[in-house]
Amino acid sequence: MAHTLPGLTDAFTLLLSGWLAWVQVPEPPPADDIQWIAPAGCGGRDALLARIAERRGRPLEPGQARLVARATSSGPGRHRLELEFDVVGRHDARVLVARSCAALVDAAALVVTLAVDGSSGEASPVPPPEPLDEPPPEPALETESVVPPVVRPEPALDAVPGPPATAEPLTPPPPPPRRRPGGFLRLHGLGELGALPGPTGGVGLAGGLLWRWFRLELHAGYLAPSARRAFDTDIRVSLVTAGALGCVRLGRRALELPICLGLEAGGLPGAADGPGGRIAAVGRWLAATGGAGAAVRVHPRVAVWAFLHGLAAIQYGTFVLRTGDQDFPLHDPGIGSGRLALGVEVRFGDPR
Repeated sequence: MAHTLPGLTDAFTLLLSGWLAWVQVPEPPPADDIQWIAPAGCGGRDALLARIAERRGRPLEPGQARLVARATSSGPGRHRLELEFDVVGRHDARVLVARSCAALVDAAALVVTLAVDGSSGEASPVPPPEPLDEPPPEPALETESVVPPVVRPEPALDAVPGPPATAEPLTPPPPPPRRRPGGFLRLHGLGELGALPGPTGGVGLAGGLLWRWFRLELHAGYLAPSARRAFDTDIRVSLVTAGALGCVRLGRRALELPICLGLEAGGLPGAADGPGGRIAAVGRWLAATGGAGAAVRVHPRVAVWAFLHGLAAIQYGTFVLRTGDQDFPLHDPGIGSGRLALGVEVRFGDPR
């Protein structure tokens, strides 16, 4: 029966245990491979290695990556990390900015993890997020590298959707340009009843300004002489007028329905032929006028015009024949009269 020495057995067991521990527990990277330079209170090299191991599911092996990280703080909530690393012979550099040092450590660990496992073609397990007692640190906000780092999404607490960071502030559209008034010229024929001794006709000319819902016009007219015979005397009276009208423009599209008010002034030239010879005189004329009409646009600049005026004379001349102590009225225009205008109107820049 064989016997072994107790001392030899113990030495062999100790040697085997040390070899197994050396095989199973990887040696951490040398201090020259992973350099973390940061102000006090901003984490350290061990924190970075621990975060890389947590993201990869296993720690870095010696020589697997060379890393130099320099963290600086430029004020509250403004931390900057300059990161240079070499993985499998490829050199890369990043500049990360975050609101806390913890976010910089996490972002650096993610960049290194993606570089190491991406170059080797292995998929690195990402552990589920741990419950947070306070809002998680925000990931890096900006990067100056050619390929921006991909930051793992963190759960948002009481997140409120808002406009994207690149959205420009909305500005109200500029007001539409103010429309200038248009203009018009009109030539029309006239028919008159009431102001002269009998029915008569004439011609008129008008022009003015056009707004969208209002028009202002100046017009002039001439009514041909109308004759009558009284007291063995023939009298002929005509009418020359000039006036102004303000009108509301009703209607839509090609049809306009103006309603107008205005004044006109002028004279009543008259001549009487009787036993005493020929006598001529000019009577005064001042009247208020109002009426309604219609204008149909047959072309963008041309409209057919029809308007019915009602006139109330304020001042007017009465023609009388005086013989001795007696006056014989030859023509009294009266207070009321009516007038019809038909014509063609040419418009310029009508805002309607």
